[in-house]
Amino acid sequence: MVNFSYYRVFLPSGKAFHNCSGVICALKKESAKPIASRSSDGPGDASDIFNHNVGKTSGTEEMKGSWWCIDLGENYLLGITHYALKHGRIDGESILPWQLEGSNDGISWKKLETSHNSDNPNDPPQFGDPHPFFTGTCSVEDKAGAFRFFRILQTGRHYSGKYGVYLSGVELYGILLDV
Repeated sequence: MVNFSYYRVFLPSGKAFHNCSGVICALKKESAKPIASRSSDGPGDASDIFNHNVGKTSGTEEMKGSWWCIDLGENYLLGITHYALKHGRIDGESILPWQLEGSNDGISWKKLETSHNSDNPNDPPQFGDPHPFFTGTCSVEDKAGAFRFFRILQTGRHYSGKYGVYLSGVELYGILLDV
Protein backbone atom coordinates (compact mmCIF):
# COMPACT_ATOMS: atom_id res chain seq x y z
CA MET A 1 0.00 0.00 0.00
CA VAL A 2 1.26 3.47 -0.92
CA ASN A 3 1.00 6.33 1.54
CA PHE A 4 0.50 9.64 -0.18
CA SER A 5 -0.14 13.18 1.01
CA TYR A 6 -2.40 14.20 -1.87
CA TYR A 7 -3.15 13.49 -5.49
CA ARG A 8 -3.94 15.41 -8.66
CA VAL A 9 -5.60 14.26 -11.87
CA PHE A 10 -4.15 15.19 -15.26
CA LEU A 11 -6.12 14.35 -18.40
CA PRO A 12 -5.24 15.10 -22.02
CA SER A 13 -7.12 18.10 -23.38
CA GLY A 14 -6.95 19.48 -26.87
CA LYS A 15 -4.16 18.72 -29.29
CA ALA A 16 -1.09 17.07 -27.72
CA PHE A 17 1.70 19.51 -26.78
CA HIS A 18 -0.39 22.64 -27.51
CA ASN A 19 -1.30 23.28 -23.87
CA CYS A 20 0.19 22.45 -20.52
CA SER A 21 -2.22 19.82 -19.21
CA GLY A 22 0.20 16.98 -18.44
CA VAL A 23 2.22 15.74 -15.48
CA ILE A 24 5.65 16.67 -16.86
CA CYS A 25 4.57 20.22 -17.64
CA ALA A 26 3.04 20.61 -14.16
CA LEU A 27 6.15 19.23 -12.42
CA LYS A 28 8.39 21.60 -14.39
CA LYS A 29 6.20 24.58 -13.35
CA GLU A 30 6.58 23.49 -9.72
CA SER A 31 10.37 23.36 -10.07
CA ALA A 32 10.31 19.58 -9.62
CA LYS A 33 13.01 17.86 -11.59
CA PRO A 34 11.73 15.04 -13.79
CA ILE A 35 14.72 13.35 -15.42
CA ALA A 36 14.96 11.95 -18.93
CA SER A 37 17.54 9.29 -19.76
CA ARG A 38 18.13 7.03 -22.75
CA SER A 39 19.85 3.78 -23.60
CA SER A 40 22.60 5.57 -25.55
CA ASP A 41 23.49 9.14 -26.46
CA GLY A 42 22.47 10.19 -29.93
CA PRO A 43 21.66 13.71 -31.12
CA GLY A 44 20.44 16.37 -28.67
CA ASP A 45 20.24 16.46 -24.89
CA ALA A 46 18.01 13.94 -23.12
CA SER A 47 16.10 16.75 -21.35
CA ASP A 48 15.07 18.24 -24.72
CA ILE A 49 12.09 15.85 -24.82
CA PHE A 50 10.47 17.83 -22.00
CA ASN A 51 10.53 21.08 -24.00
CA HIS A 52 8.16 19.88 -26.77
CA ASN A 53 9.84 22.05 -29.41
CA VAL A 54 8.95 21.28 -33.00
CA GLY A 55 12.09 20.47 -34.94
CA LYS A 56 14.23 19.88 -31.83
CA THR A 57 14.89 16.15 -31.74
CA SER A 58 16.84 14.03 -29.29
CA GLY A 59 17.71 10.46 -30.04
CA THR A 60 19.45 7.29 -29.11
CA GLU A 61 22.11 5.68 -31.23
CA GLU A 62 20.77 3.36 -33.92
CA MET A 63 20.87 0.23 -31.75
CA LYS A 64 18.44 -2.64 -31.23
CA GLY A 65 16.47 -2.40 -27.96
CA SER A 66 16.80 1.38 -27.66
CA TRP A 67 14.76 3.08 -24.95
CA TRP A 68 13.90 6.36 -23.24
CA CYS A 69 13.15 6.59 -19.51
CA ILE A 70 11.32 9.27 -17.54
CA ASP A 71 11.93 9.49 -13.78
CA LEU A 72 9.27 11.57 -12.02
CA GLY A 73 11.43 11.80 -8.88
CA GLU A 74 11.33 10.15 -5.49
CA ASN A 75 8.33 12.21 -4.33
CA TYR A 76 5.92 11.16 -7.09
CA LEU A 77 4.09 8.12 -8.43
CA LEU A 78 1.76 8.17 -11.42
CA GLY A 79 -1.20 5.93 -12.15
CA ILE A 80 -0.90 6.50 -15.88
CA THR A 81 -4.01 6.67 -18.08
CA HIS A 82 -2.58 8.28 -21.25
CA TYR A 83 0.71 9.39 -22.75
CA ALA A 84 1.63 11.56 -25.71
CA LEU A 85 4.64 11.23 -27.98
CA LYS A 86 6.10 13.49 -30.62
CA HIS A 87 8.53 11.27 -32.50
CA GLY A 88 10.51 11.01 -35.69
CA ARG A 89 12.98 13.39 -37.27
CA ILE A 90 13.54 15.28 -40.52
CA ASP A 91 14.12 12.09 -42.51
CA GLY A 92 10.90 10.56 -41.14
CA GLU A 93 12.37 7.99 -38.74
CA SER A 94 9.32 7.55 -36.53
CA ILE A 95 9.28 4.77 -33.97
CA LEU A 96 7.43 1.51 -34.50
CA PRO A 97 6.84 -0.81 -32.75
CA TRP A 98 7.35 0.06 -29.08
CA GLN A 99 5.96 -0.63 -25.64
CA LEU A 100 5.40 1.54 -22.59
CA GLU A 101 6.67 0.11 -19.31
CA GLY A 102 6.43 1.22 -15.68
CA SER A 103 8.76 0.64 -12.72
CA ASN A 104 9.26 1.82 -9.15
CA ASP A 105 12.97 1.00 -8.95
CA GLY A 106 14.17 1.56 -12.54
CA ILE A 107 15.30 -2.09 -12.74
CA SER A 108 12.20 -4.32 -12.83
CA TRP A 109 9.73 -3.27 -15.54
CA LYS A 110 6.05 -4.04 -16.14
CA LYS A 111 4.63 -3.78 -19.65
CA LEU A 112 1.74 -1.29 -19.59
CA GLU A 113 0.92 -0.82 -23.26
CA THR A 114 2.19 -2.04 -26.61
CA SER A 115 2.14 0.20 -29.65
CA HIS A 116 -0.65 -0.17 -32.12
CA ASN A 117 1.69 0.37 -35.05
CA SER A 118 2.30 -2.44 -37.45
CA ASP A 119 5.85 -3.71 -37.75
CA ASN A 120 5.40 -3.57 -41.52
CA PRO A 121 7.43 -0.60 -42.83
CA ASN A 122 4.86 -0.14 -45.62
CA ASP A 123 2.10 0.73 -43.12
CA PRO A 124 1.85 4.40 -42.11
CA PRO A 125 2.74 5.41 -38.53
CA GLN A 126 -0.03 5.49 -35.93
CA PHE A 127 0.29 9.20 -35.26
CA GLY A 128 -0.55 11.95 -37.72
CA ASP A 129 0.83 15.32 -38.69
CA PRO A 130 2.90 17.36 -38.56
CA HIS A 131 5.15 15.19 -40.74
CA PRO A 132 7.91 14.22 -40.14
CA PHE A 133 7.32 14.66 -36.40
CA PHE A 134 4.46 12.26 -35.78
CA THR A 135 2.39 13.29 -32.77
CA GLY A 136 -0.38 11.58 -30.86
CA THR A 137 -1.84 10.43 -27.58
CA CYS A 138 -2.35 6.80 -26.53
CA SER A 139 -4.54 5.49 -23.75
CA VAL A 140 -3.12 2.93 -21.35
CA GLU A 141 -5.55 0.09 -20.78
CA ASP A 142 -3.50 -1.78 -18.14
CA LYS A 143 -4.23 -0.08 -14.82
CA ALA A 144 -1.35 -1.88 -13.10
CA GLY A 145 -0.79 0.64 -10.31
CA ALA A 146 1.30 3.75 -9.82
CA PHE A 147 4.91 4.06 -10.96
CA ARG A 148 7.84 6.45 -10.58
CA PHE A 149 9.65 5.48 -13.81
CA PHE A 150 8.24 5.12 -17.32
CA ARG A 151 10.14 3.66 -20.26
CA ILE A 152 9.45 3.70 -23.99
CA LEU A 153 11.17 0.57 -25.31
CA GLN A 154 11.71 0.03 -29.02
CA THR A 155 10.70 -3.54 -29.85
CA GLY A 156 11.52 -3.60 -33.56
CA ARG A 157 12.88 -1.51 -36.41
CA HIS A 158 11.39 1.93 -36.88
CA TYR A 159 9.61 3.34 -39.89
CA SER A 160 12.74 3.66 -42.05
CA GLY A 161 13.86 0.09 -41.24
CA LYS A 162 16.58 1.10 -38.76
CA TYR A 163 16.84 1.13 -34.99
CA GLY A 164 16.98 4.14 -32.67
CA VAL A 165 14.34 6.29 -30.97
CA TYR A 166 14.03 9.98 -31.90
CA LEU A 167 11.75 12.11 -29.72
CA SER A 168 10.91 15.80 -29.58
CA GLY A 169 8.21 15.51 -26.92
CA VAL A 170 6.82 13.26 -24.20
CA GLU A 171 3.91 13.96 -21.87
CA LEU A 172 2.21 11.76 -19.27
CA TYR A 173 -1.35 11.89 -17.91
CA GLY A 174 -3.19 10.20 -15.07
CA ILE A 175 -3.40 10.35 -11.29
CA LEU A 176 -0.25 11.85 -9.77
CA LEU A 177 0.42 10.88 -6.16
CA ASP A 178 2.66 13.00 -3.96
CA VAL A 179 4.38 10.50 -1.64
